[in-house]
Amino acid sequence: MNKIKAETIEQAVYNLCVQANTCYDAELYNKLYDKYLHADSPDKRNKYANILENISLASKIKRPLCQDTGQVIVFVTIGQNTFIDGTSITDAVNNGVKKAYKQNYFRKSVVHNALFDRTNTDTNTPAIVYYDYSSADMTEVSVLIKGAGSENYCRTQMFSPASQRTDIFDFVEQTVKTAGEKSCPPLVLGIGVGGTMDSAAVLSKKAFFKTENTQEEKQFINELNEYLDNMKDDILDIKLLTSSTHIACLPVAVTINCHSTRHAMCTIKGNEISYLKNPLAIKSVEMESKDICEIKTDEYEKIKNLKTGDEILLTGEIYTARDAAHKRILDFYTENNKFPFDIKGKIMFYAGPCPAAPHEIIGPVGPTTSARMDGYCDLLYSNGLLATIGKGERSEKALNTIIQNNGKYFIAQGGIACLLAKCIKSSQIVAFEELGTEAVRKLYVEKLPLKVVI
Repeated sequence: MNKIKAETIEQAVYNLCVQANTCYDAELYNKLYDKYLHADSPDKRNKYANILENISLASKIKRPLCQDTGQVIVFVTIGQNTFIDGTSITDAVNNGVKKAYKQNYFRKSVVHNALFDRTNTDTNTPAIVYYDYSSADMTEVSVLIKGAGSENYCRTQMFSPASQRTDIFDFVEQTVKTAGEKSCPPLVLGIGVGGTMDSAAVLSKKAFFKTENTQEEKQFINELNEYLDNMKDDILDIKLLTSSTHIACLPVAVTINCHSTRHAMCTIKGNEISYLKNPLAIKSVEMESKDICEIKTDEYEKIKNLKTGDEILLTGEIYTARDAAHKRILDFYTENNKFPFDIKGKIMFYAGPCPAAPHEIIGPVGPTTSARMDGYCDLLYSNGLLATIGKGERSEKALNTIIQNNGKYFIAQGGIACLLAKCIKSSQIVAFEELGTEAVRKLYVEKLPLKVVI
């Protein structure tokens, strides 16, 4: 009988949450560094350099790689003849997540109910837990941190057993194209093939923990990489996991992960925990020097005269607001025919930071997917909003609205939350404090690096 205390599982999950959120995978790091070395333009080299610098900083200060510390997904493989002493495994998992997210000032992003109660649980629980069983005399726990910027673009498709391999490749390609910059490339893809629609999706997430492939799997991945050669800048790695299925089925799922693919695992035997990780050897990087002008947020004419493709360093006051805050702003305007704070000539940053640790002005912070706020563009820009900052593509209607109102749309690089937090010199909540990470904050930024889309 292998007896494990529930507290041991709780401690394991706690440590795995911290490791996954703050420590980068060594294998992926080397692949990123290779992209940095072989980048074919200064812009691409600087993009990779920023990502690598963010990894180095997060590792040094033990803060999250990304402000979206995500939905926690836990895979538990219970060894044969294992007895859990204490509370249930699910309770132990959730207790570990709660403590990790509270004590380490990680962002809590889970709501009570997807449809009927979208208030934050304020604990980042419940975690999503999957159970499996094995003949081994130990228990394995794997944690995957899943951010929404990539999760929103995952896809599942039911193919015919007669489908060609290129049909699957085309599905993967279209999934990556749809994700685009919204999911912070270069992306890591988890591909699950087999089972049913739902189990294929689970396979695609389990794939991130796979370390070895069969010859057949290697050939499939190589052929897929060749098919996606024109998108090689957008893809960092591909993981594949397959299983049995019905004779009439061929389900394929693609889980999109950003370059900060956050996962960690351990084994438990008795009450001894063995964490599986490769030491990360940080390497030096250098930014390509560029002549970038600094612009202050109250220099309205300079901002309005910026051209598409211009790069700037922004200094001055900006405001944060994302999904929930925008809905509150709309409701407030509908009821009062005014805004809860002055938006005329202001710049809005689509962002929800991690809670600030005691020594911080603000926690790690970065742009969220701008397209989710497209429906509010007409209201805000037509009432004087000067510009927005986010990431990813926007709808044609939103772009036209911004142009018609002589506004601007800037993008900030995603996935470098620790680096961007260094640009923020003050932070003050000015509206909807009860929304937590989604409250409206007034920030003072210094030399925030941005690129002009419009």
